[in-house]
Amino acid sequence: MKKSFFFSLALIASMTASAQVTVAEPEFINSYCILTSDSTLAVLPKENGTTGRHQNKTKKITSFIGKVSDVASTAGILGIHASARAGSLKGVLKGAKATGTAIDVGRAADAVNGLAGAEGMDVIFSGGSSSYSLASDGGDIRLLIRGEKNDTDPLDTYRIVRFSASKKERRIQWMEFSPNLLGSAEVKKGGYVYFSGHKYGEQSYLLTIPASEIVPGEYGIFYMSIISATAIPVGTFSIKE
Repeated sequence: MKKSFFFSLALIASMTASAQVTVAEPEFINSYCILTSDSTLAVLPKENGTTGRHQNKTKKITSFIGKVSDVASTAGILGIHASARAGSLKGVLKGAKATGTAIDVGRAADAVNGLAGAEGMDVIFSGGSSSYSLASDGGDIRLLIRGEKNDTDPLDTYRIVRFSASKKERRIQWMEFSPNLLGSAEVKKGGYVYFSGHKYGEQSYLLTIPASEIVPGEYGIFYMSIISATAIPVGTFSIKE
C-alpha cells in the first residue's frame, strides 16, 4: 500500500511538471530534443551505430575477406553478404554473430525485427562522446521527442541507455526486456536507464529521467519502432560533472 501511495505521488508530480512545459513541439519527426527550461529546448545530435559481438574490440568485415580460416567464419561472411543483398538486417546480424564483425546498421535497409535480432550484441558508436553535453545540476532531465503519432506507451517504444565509453567509441549491449523491468537492478546494471513518459502536444512525447538515475557519462535514446527504415537514428548527449 505504501509503495503504491508513493508511486501515485511520483506520477502526479511528473504530470504536474509536464503541464508546466510550454515549449513548441519539435519541427521534424524523429527529432530528439532536451529541455533547457520550461519554454526552451536544444536539438540533440543523431548518430547511426554498428553492431558487433559483445567484446572490447571489434573487427571490420574487410579484415575477414580473404583471411577466413574456419567454416564458421566463412559461413558467417557468406550469410552477411547474402542478407545484405536481400535487405535483411536479421540475416546480417546472424552472420555477424558468427564472425564478430561490425555491421553498419544504417546500410541494411528494409529490415524487420532488426534490434530483436541484435540481442546480446553490442551497438557501437564511433567517438568517445556526443557533440552535445550538459552539466549535471542535480535535477531531472527532460527529453522531448516528436514522432509520427503519440498514441502508444513510450516505455514500449523508447530505450534510454548509458553507454560504456572509451576514447574511441561508445557501446551498449542490446537487451530485450519488458518495460516493467525498467529500474530493476539487472536492467540498470546493463546500462538501461529508468524514465517516465507522457504524451505532449499532437505528435510528441515528453520523457523524464529522474535525478536519482543521472550520473556523469554518455547517453543515447533509441527509437525501437524505426527498425525497418534505412537507419536507426539515436539521439545522444553527454552529462558532465
